Amino acid sequence: MKGLGHFLVVAAAIMACAADWPMLGRTGDRNPVSLEKNAPLDWRIQTDTTPSRNIKWSVKVESGSRAIGGPVVSGGYVWVGSTDNDPDLKVDNAVLACFRVADGKLMYRHVSPRLPKFPDDWPGQSLSGSPLIEADRLWFCNNRREVICLDLAPLHNGTGLPREVWKIDMIARFKIHPRAMMIPGHDTHGSPAEHKDFLYIPTGNSMGEPGVTVVDPKAPELLCLRKDSGKVVWTDNSPGKEKMLGHYASPTVVSISGVAQVIHPQSDGWVRSFDAETGKLIWKFDSNRKTPSGKFNGGDLDTELNSVVATPVHANGRIYFATGRDPETNYAPGRLFCVDPTKKGDISPDLLDDTKELKSKPNPNSGVVWQFDGKDLKEAERMHLSMSSVAIHDGLVISADGYGVVHCLEERTGKPYWVHVLKAPGHGNPLVVDGKIYVASDSGDVHILEFSKTKKLLAKHEMDASMIAPPVFANGVLYILSERSLTAIFQKR
Repeated sequence: MKGLGHFLVVAAAIMACAADWPMLGRTGDRNPVSLEKNAPLDWRIQTDTTPSRNIKWSVKVESGSRAIGGPVVSGGYVWVGSTDNDPDLKVDNAVLACFRVADGKLMYRHVSPRLPKFPDDWPGQSLSGSPLIEADRLWFCNNRREVICLDLAPLHNGTGLPREVWKIDMIARFKIHPRAMMIPGHDTHGSPAEHKDFLYIPTGNSMGEPGVTVVDPKAPELLCLRKDSGKVVWTDNSPGKEKMLGHYASPTVVSISGVAQVIHPQSDGWVRSFDAETGKLIWKFDSNRKTPSGKFNGGDLDTELNSVVATPVHANGRIYFATGRDPETNYAPGRLFCVDPTKKGDISPDLLDDTKELKSKPNPNSGVVWQFDGKDLKEAERMHLSMSSVAIHDGLVISADGYGVVHCLEERTGKPYWVHVLKAPGHGNPLVVDGKIYVASDSGDVHILEFSKTKKLLAKHEMDASMIAPPVFANGVLYILSERSLTAIFQKR
């Protein structure tokens, strides 16, 4: 009977895979939208005085300070990034944890000890980044800047735990110099992307001191590896000496006019597109204004240089990304871009005009379809720096910024329809599903808005802790990862 029971569990998991969420953003487009129905609107977590409602299960995921990575759902399991931190026991690790979707049972933990040098790694911080899962293979980047491939077949067929297939130490192999965020986002260790037999890895190569020193300008920021072996196919180090902060962005791989492009925000503030198979540059886009007063550290935040931390999103032949930095600069002005990826060469909004004392001039080859900053609007309606990817569906763009403002814009023109103020930073990606928008906030509240051109708050639910990870919806279940717990929520029919 035990064998039959396991077979039924595996069979059910395989049947559900069509609605899995196996990577950051669900699909290669990185667009956090699900076409499933029956997403929950009403729930309540259990407290000392009230019972739970519409909660399938809820489990503690951290044994230390916080959990912020993921989640992703595949093959009947949900994977999250957490931490294993106990100062009394002198233990401090980052953890990739796996739970069974049926009941929340902990099935596996991959433990990565902290790097000894500070601030290459930050004490007590969670594994921050989503794994990529394809059938029986899982790839992820850990806090030690290692790329790891796991074989999930033993887990899936009930014969044992995942086993390591290959591992690359990017610090030892490529001489990269990581620099951890003091307050990390949900993806600051990077999330792999894939195309055919290839894997695309952000290395996290950063500066020794932001805005001052570049340890090794030849070290790559993007790797193309073979999925099966980790063999290097090509690398890119385009920023060279022009880095200006840590490198935390993940790539997106999409097919444009029959050519697969790897679109990657890099540490010099440029977003670049490469031919997925050859690594040849297709286009590049400077996300900063061409002003001689621009600087990275200090000065007026309105003119300070920024980067792109959020993973780009592809929808309907366009690429979307917002400027951003670390959470300490949430309040600074930002910009949200919609870009045409069919262009080639330098498709930045403007160029330097050397004939007019380094003033800027419009770029005739600009790939900008529209950009939104809301500078003429009230503070609560403007675009601020963001660590979040946008969600695009049915003519609308939903963006959450670090200031705590959710923006709804017209997809075609960038025209603003409405804003919703979270009253706390929103670092995770918004989720669009079943006519609803889910946004998790740093204050521990999940806001549910109607997916519409007019704003309507449908519900707000308090969870047990702050949330940096984005919510995901897979196989009829909403997964919310707070810094303490992973909760599976469903709507009773």
